[in-house]
Parts: sequence; C-alpha cells; structure tokens
Amino acid sequence: MMKIVVALLLSALATSSCSPTRQAENIPDLNSTIKVLGYNSLALPSTAYGPGSLVTSVKGSGLVAPLNLTYLCRPDFAHAPPAIIDTAASADASRSLNSSFKLDPSTLTQIGLGASASYLDTVTLKLSNVSVEQLAFDDLETVRSTLGPSCKQIVADFSKKSLAYQTKQAIRADVTYSFKLKVGASAEAKGLVIKALASAFGGSIESDQGSTVSGKGLFYGLILTKV
Repeated sequence: MMKIVVALLLSALATSSCSPTRQAENIPDLNSTIKVLGYNSLALPSTAYGPGSLVTSVKGSGLVAPLNLTYLCRPDFAHAPPAIIDTAASADASRSLNSSFKLDPSTLTQIGLGASASYLDTVTLKLSNVSVEQLAFDDLETVRSTLGPSCKQIVADFSKKSLAYQTKQAIRADVTYSFKLKVGASAEAKGLVIKALASAFGGSIESDQGSTVSGKGLFYGLILTKV
C-alpha cells in the first residue's frame, strides 16, 4: 500500500512540474496566430505591400513565411484603388489578435535589431485597431492592365518563373512594443534599443514613452495571389 501511495505522489509531482512547460509550449506566438487565420506573416511588419502591390521574394526563390518581400513595381506606378475593409474578417482577426504576444530576442535579431537585441530581457507587443483590407479580383486586374511598359515587362519576366505575386488581402493593425532591459543595461543601451526599433520599422514608429514604442497601420499578414 505504501508503494502505491509513493508512486501516486511521484506521479502528481511529475505532472505538476511538467505542467508549466506544457502550458508555455501551448502559448501561440504572433506568427502562428496569423497562420491560423489563413495569412502569411511578414518577416518585418511595415506599411509596405498592401492590397494591389506587385511583389516577389527578396531572395527570388519562392515564398516561405515569414515573408521577406520586395516590390516588382513601385506602388505609385501601380495606382491601386483604396482597399475595401472586410468587416466580418476584421472582427474575426481582432478576436484572435486582441492579446499580448511575447517576442524573444532571437526573433528581434531576425527582423533587424542586430546587437541591440542583446540588451533585451523580454519584449511584448500589443495589437489594436486590427482590420482586414482587400481588393476584388477585378481591381487587381485593373492595376496590372494600367502598368507602364517597364513594369509590365518586369511582371511578365517574373511571372514566367512563377515568382510574381500580388497582394489580395492583408491584416493591418497599430502596435505597441513594451520592452524590459536586462539587469545592468544602461540608459545608452535603452536609447540604442529604441533607435533600432524605429529603424527596423522604417519610420512607422511614432514615439517612445518610457520603455514602449508605438507604430501605426502596419501590415502583419498577407494573402498573395500568383500573377
């Protein structure tokens, strides 16, 4: 009987000690949440590559999420019409993304923070004003049909290689990054982190308040259609 009791106690202890780990593993990150919604996440959220944009992979080797894109044609040459807000999809995305997401320093290094990421202990991002923007397929066709000769040729060349895409739909949101520096990090280190965040997001960062940095209207997930 004593052996059975001891075995049960050890089993309970093992379960309780493993539980936090399992819970941590089950906490979704931002990219996986965007994937569940049916979108490809962007390696670097920005105001670029919205609906109507003609894009390709930076490395020219197909698309792998998180997306690292570049324009085939300048957006001011594409003349895309104003995007349509999909209210139902926006509500769905808002429910899923209305949360705080943790980012580890290695993730921030991947999006361009470089050495500044070494000063960080934790980073949390909070999305707000989430919306889904889209264009109809006839809108996308109109964009392509009104391109200038150079743009049309470039799109045709990349299309032959199956490397030409156009943004059909996008998740857009405002964001606030809150960060905690490692113990002993200086005010100079904090300044470097803020500067790196502002640089990484292409000037879309508004300002910092203490240990937060905010940005407006960044695209976080895209649905692309092959051209």
